[in-house]
Amino acid sequence: MRKFYTFGLICVLALTLILATGCSSNGSSGGNSNNQGNAVSTSTPTLVTQSMNLVNGVITVNAGSFYDKPFTIGSGYQNVNVTGSFQASGGSGNDIEVYIFSDMDFTNWSNGHQASNVYDSGKMTVGNISAAMTAGSYHLVFNNNFSTFTSKQVSTNANLNYSMWK
Repeated sequence: MRKFYTFGLICVLALTLILATGCSSNGSSGGNSNNQGNAVSTSTPTLVTQSMNLVNGVITVNAGSFYDKPFTIGSGYQNVNVTGSFQASGGSGNDIEVYIFSDMDFTNWSNGHQASNVYDSGKMTVGNISAAMTAGSYHLVFNNNFSTFTSKQVSTNANLNYSMWK
């Protein structure tokens, strides 16, 4: 009976040792354990606001012509708008028209056909640009088609503002 008791005690101790060794090799203690496969990323995406300058400085818009600045808004952009200001000089009215067209509407407008616009300043000397936008291809246009003889100097700054998840 004593041999059976000793044999049982040895088995229990061996099993305890095996379990203890197995737990420490998978735990955080034990020296050289490698837990890289068990890591869980807890980073949260952040909405980052960005701005891209479309035009800045003085541009010349010839008589009977227009200045065109094409730009594209990506599908992942959120809270998109174009903001800015302009001041025209030259001619009897010191005036300019500022538009934002979609790519398709710009093609129609520039060929003399009916077109819709996202923004229309009207004929003005000084103005602010402000237009909410969605994904797509667009054109910021400074129009002087109505002036037969006089070029216009336009001091302007326009920015594309948007947010993206990063």
